[in-house]
Amino acid sequence: MVGVPRSKGCLACLQRRVKCDETQPRCQACERRGNPCPGYTRTRKFYHFSTNSPQSLRSTSPSRSSSMALVTAKEPNETQYPTPRASMDEALMPGLVSKALDRQCRKGFCDFVDAVFPNIYYTYSTRVELPWFEIAQYDRGAGIAMEWAFRSLGTLQIGRVSGNQRQILSSQEMYGRGLRYLVQAIKNPATVGTDDTLGAAILLGIYELMNETGENSWLLHSRGISHLLRLRGAKSHANGYGRTLLLSFRGLLVYEAFTRGEACFLESEEWRSTLPETLEDEERRGTSCGLGQLMDYAFNEIARCPGFLANTKSLVASSRTTDAERDDLMGAIHSSREVLSDVEIQIMAGVKADHEGNKKESQAFFGLIPRSTKDASVKFTLEGVHSAIALLRQLAVVLVADRSRQKAVTPWLKLGPCKDEWKLIKNAGEIAQAQKDTRLHPTGPQQQGSVKIWHDRIALAMGMPETV
Repeated sequence: MVGVPRSKGCLACLQRRVKCDETQPRCQACERRGNPCPGYTRTRKFYHFSTNSPQSLRSTSPSRSSSMALVTAKEPNETQYPTPRASMDEALMPGLVSKALDRQCRKGFCDFVDAVFPNIYYTYSTRVELPWFEIAQYDRGAGIAMEWAFRSLGTLQIGRVSGNQRQILSSQEMYGRGLRYLVQAIKNPATVGTDDTLGAAILLGIYELMNETGENSWLLHSRGISHLLRLRGAKSHANGYGRTLLLSFRGLLVYEAFTRGEACFLESEEWRSTLPETLEDEERRGTSCGLGQLMDYAFNEIARCPGFLANTKSLVASSRTTDAERDDLMGAIHSSREVLSDVEIQIMAGVKADHEGNKKESQAFFGLIPRSTKDASVKFTLEGVHSAIALLRQLAVVLVADRSRQKAVTPWLKLGPCKDEWKLIKNAGEIAQAQKDTRLHPTGPQQQGSVKIWHDRIALAMGMPETV
C-alpha cells in the first residue's frame, strides 16, 4: 500500500528517525530514553487520486478537492492542526521537508547561542561533557518538545538576523507548540524527569526571555524549571547532560530569587555538596581549570545571597528577633564573604600570571577556555563576586545597626537607624520585590539595555544584579 513505511521499528523511533531494536512488545530504545513506547501498529494512510479531467484538476474552485488529498486516520485524543497542501517534495519524500527544517533550525540555534551567550558558552563548553553545539548537531533522538524548542529559537535567530517579521511570528507559533508538548511531557510520569523535558523547559524559558509575551513572564518559566530541577535532584546535575542543563540556567535562577525576594533552592547543602564530584569528573576528563573551579566555588556562595537578603529583612522587620538568631545570620554572612574574598584574590593572581607571560600558570588557570573569551569571563565573574561582597557587607551593617536599635531605650531611636541602614541596601541596588517598579528595579533584558550583554553578564556573574 502506498505510504506505508518500510521500517519495522516502533512509531517513536520512526518519528525520531533513529534505529529501533524492534524488541517486542516495547522497544528498549524508548525505555532507555525514559519515554513510553507507542508500539508497532501503523496508522494507515490512504492516498486518493481524483479521476477528474485535466481541466478540473487545474480548477481553483474551493468546492473541489485537490488533485491529491492526504487523509490520515485520526488518533484518539490527538490534537489536530491544519495541514498545508503537500509540495512535490513532500509527496515524493514525506520526511524531506521536515529534515531540512530541522537541520536549518538547529543551525539557527547554534547561531543564536553564538550571538546571545558567546562568553558563557565558550567558558563552559570546554569543561562540560556534552556542550549545546553537540546536542543540537548530533542528538537526533530528542523528544518532540525539545525539537520544537530548537526550532523556535533557531527560527527566531534567523528571523532577527534577516529582519524577517514573518519568521519571527513563525518562531512564536513553534514556541507555542513546544509549550503544548512540554505540558504533555510534564504530565507523563515516565517523561517528567528526563533530560529532554528539562532541556525543552530551559530552551523555551530562554525564548521567553528573548521574546517576552508579557511583563516578567519569564519568571513563570523560571519557577517551573526550578520545580523540574528539584524533582530530578542535585545528583542528576553533577556531570553529563544534567550538568550542561544546570549551567545554562543557574544564574537566572539566582536572579529570579532576588526578584521574588526569597531564598534560592540552590543554596541548600544538597546542591552545594555536588561540587567535589563535579570537579573530580573534570579532573578525570582533563578539562579542569583554575578559573572554572573558582567560578563554581563563587557560585555556591552567591546562591546564598538572595536568602541572606530575605532573612535579614525578616529579622529586621521582627520585634522578636533574638541575639542568637542575628549572630547566626551574621556568622553565615561573614563566612560567605570570606570565601568570595579569597576567590577574588585567586582570580586576580591568575590574571596577573597571564599578563606577565607565565605560560605554565596561565595554562593551569585558563585551561581550555578560548583566548577570545578569557577577558569577558574574568570581567563578568569579578563583577558578580564584587557585587556579592558589597551586598554582604551592607547586610552586616544593617544587622549591627538593628542590634543597636533593639537595645535602644527611647522609641524614636528604635525607628531611626533601621530606616537609614536599609537605604544603604537600596542605594546598592537591592532588587527584591522589584515587580512594582521595573524602572528602578530591572527584572529582565528589556529593562537593562543590550539584550546580548545582559544574558551573558547575568550568566557569568552568576545571577548577581548589575547594580548591586
